[in-house]
Amino acid sequence: MKIIAETKIGSREKYYNYHNNGVAGIFINKDSAVCRYCSSVFQFNSMCHYEAIEEISCPICGRHYKKSEIMFSGAYDSYLPYVTVFKILEMKTKIKLKICYTAIQIKDIQSYPNVYYIKEVFTFDIKNSDVIWEKSKDNKLIEKREIGYITDYEQLREHSALWFFHIRHNIKSGLSLNSLLKILRDTIQKKENIIHNYTKKSLYVDNVDLKHKLFANVLNLAHKVRFWDSENIIYNRNFLRNKSLLLDNFVDVNFEKSIYILMVTKNISYHRACFEYLSLPYTKTVLKNFSYDNIFLLKLIYKIKNINIANFLFSYYKSWLNSLTYMDFMYNFSSLPRKIEAICDFYNLFVLKIYPQLHPTKLLENKQELIDIMNLWYSANNKIKKNFIRHKIPFSKAHDWLSIEVAKQAEQEIRFHISKNIINRFNIYMMNTKFQCSCINKYSKLKYIAKQMKNCSAGYKDRINNRLQLVVISDNSGKPKVLLEINQDSIVQAKLYRNVPVFRDNLLNDLVIEFAQIAKLKVATDDVYMKQDTKLKCIA
Repeated sequence: MKIIAETKIGSREKYYNYHNNGVAGIFINKDSAVCRYCSSVFQFNSMCHYEAIEEISCPICGRHYKKSEIMFSGAYDSYLPYVTVFKILEMKTKIKLKICYTAIQIKDIQSYPNVYYIKEVFTFDIKNSDVIWEKSKDNKLIEKREIGYITDYEQLREHSALWFFHIRHNIKSGLSLNSLLKILRDTIQKKENIIHNYTKKSLYVDNVDLKHKLFANVLNLAHKVRFWDSENIIYNRNFLRNKSLLLDNFVDVNFEKSIYILMVTKNISYHRACFEYLSLPYTKTVLKNFSYDNIFLLKLIYKIKNINIANFLFSYYKSWLNSLTYMDFMYNFSSLPRKIEAICDFYNLFVLKIYPQLHPTKLLENKQELIDIMNLWYSANNKIKKNFIRHKIPFSKAHDWLSIEVAKQAEQEIRFHISKNIINRFNIYMMNTKFQCSCINKYSKLKYIAKQMKNCSAGYKDRINNRLQLVVISDNSGKPKVLLEINQDSIVQAKLYRNVPVFRDNLLNDLVIEFAQIAKLKVATDDVYMKQDTKLKCIA
């Protein structure tokens, strides 16, 4: 074992400051702060976001601290580095990044800060494609975990010293943190080539803010050691949002651990293991487009049993998503999985058996209708399904035929699981009781609305709950005029008779907007025309 790089930051001496040797002047744990020079502990406004801070003054001694002199944590239990030594150690088949530091922890303003000796060790086991992180406090091990997974970001931020050091932190003794990172990166690259004969890859992540670039790049190196053929993971400020949106809703949170186990137990490549775990076909098109951002799209579309059709749909949706602005993407994404699932289910159930000549563009042109057809299909009894297949109902008539048959089928009364506060929230009289809004809370009412409005709402029988509700707006004679689909506090559909969008009727369109304002709902559908002076315009 030999030390190949070393850097020291900070000093216990009070006459040193950030410009002398990089030591911070003020330390903040959530809402408690301590001044290094006068040792005073004071209250910090935790509502003030760190990114917005330009400087802080100690209320006791009056000393001013610029942003670079502040060591800040948004957590109560973080250990804030005070005097820190970084070392990179090289062994035959392993590389270690060792961080030893005196740390300050401020529990509250009533007590004096605690000082601890902390040691962190990142062990990159190149031979076994494994990475271990260990943390000791006063020479006692307090944490040990396998890392190299995308869950590391949530688990290690605020808990590793790497999180707190700007990549351009002022260094007076030893290498800069940028140089230290380069040596670690190059040494890993060299070892991977010697031990596994892996080809050289880009291991540097640039699209990260400077404050956390050191942290992000070390986590990415850990991920690459475990999964050499994976893409670089961009641990930037959008990472958690993108992970939640594009991954967490479609795969298990620890899916990478399952992939690693497949690689080890079956001795297969990273991509082979990914495709086996995700049930994706191992084809050139899928391999070329495989990335974590695309997993949701690949998983949804490649359920289709025809690879050529799946390739066509993937290309279409990928191009469409790439053309969207961020706001348009967020607006469309909530309904996208449902539309794609409907197309794939429709293809596997109907196109292969009844409509073999139906071109995939027809599927794309009728996305909402396909969702309705599939909802109706899953609500239909076996007799209706057999008659549909036997008579080979034309595609142009499938929606209306199923709507009528499902509405007619005999069913026992079902009360939907909707809490009383939601039902009461949507039961509203408007325009001096000329119109009444009511939440549909039982199946008999749902079937009645479906028959009266000639739509597919009966197919929602198994979907209505505390997340999704249907609200009908009726006139003073009780005749239904508008049917709204509400999903998690957003109106996502607003239809008139025979699924005509509500904007075709000015009076009812205004009524829906008024209802949204009273019930405090967002409008997330083009079915409603939002006027320029409407408060909900920015939401629609």
